[in-house]
Amino acid sequence: MADIDGETKDEDPTHTDLLNDDDLDKFEKMDYTDAVTGTELHNFWGGKVIEHTVPATGELIALKVKPRSGLHRSEPELMHYAATHGVLAPRVRGLYDVQSRPTARVMVSERVPGVPLVEVWQTASVAEQESYKMQLRAQLEQMRRCTQPFIGRLRVRKGVAHEQRLPTYNIYDRLQTTYCGPFATEQEFDEWCWQRAAPKMLSPLSRFKWKRFMEKEQLQQQRQGNGKFVLTHGDLTPRNIMVDKGKITGIVDWERGGFYPEYAEYAFAMALGHQIEKWWMPVLKELLQPCSKDRVKFTKLVEFRGW
Repeated sequence: MADIDGETKDEDPTHTDLLNDDDLDKFEKMDYTDAVTGTELHNFWGGKVIEHTVPATGELIALKVKPRSGLHRSEPELMHYAATHGVLAPRVRGLYDVQSRPTARVMVSERVPGVPLVEVWQTASVAEQESYKMQLRAQLEQMRRCTQPFIGRLRVRKGVAHEQRLPTYNIYDRLQTTYCGPFATEQEFDEWCWQRAAPKMLSPLSRFKWKRFMEKEQLQQQRQGNGKFVLTHGDLTPRNIMVDKGKITGIVDWERGGFYPEYAEYAFAMALGHQIEKWWMPVLKELLQPCSKDRVKFTKLVEFRGW
């Protein structure tokens, strides 16, 4: 297992750095959501985020706790990459496995000060909302400056990106945690999307329409040349944007993030953002770089709902 800002550790051994020795005999009997203690900040399907005080220093940290199978090590590495490349994201301290049923995986990061934007947006003045939007635009611009020559995620050590190309979270699978890629080109990614979407195109006319769409998209890509793919969060709900005293302090929860074509942040939000608050969608339309309606529709076709 990799400690993001520390030495490289073996992948499988259990690490209990965050826990008191008195609790060691309880691990095998506890549920993974009880693997660490503190004030619960967020609870979601399959895991939770809690605030924990480091006994030795009194420092507040955030602990994301999920089953090991649901928290891939590339997620904290992507968030740490963002934090060390000019984006307001929490720096990651480490990633640990704790023996429980099933094995808990714990991501340790900075505790971003403040509260989620969802808690203050509705009561904020027009001027305050405009200020938040201006700050978010600056963050999105910085994210677009963070690029890689492939679609996926990458290995990170002490904030430095390495050459290893990794799969990214499959945002198109709605009810299960899977991964896809990496993809060397946008054409390769589009072909993967086509293979998922094509079975839903029951009529010959529909298949012809979307095949022509993909051909036009690929022709345009060839004319432009294979460029860079931008850092994409993939879940820009106001629950994942932290604010304090009128300032954005961090963008959290990079589970759905990766490096994607520039259209992806908008298309993912419009087509796959099922958990994004409806009142927030017009704000995202204002903030994000738009793509064509056909690209949004095609993105929706790629989704597997799980039923």
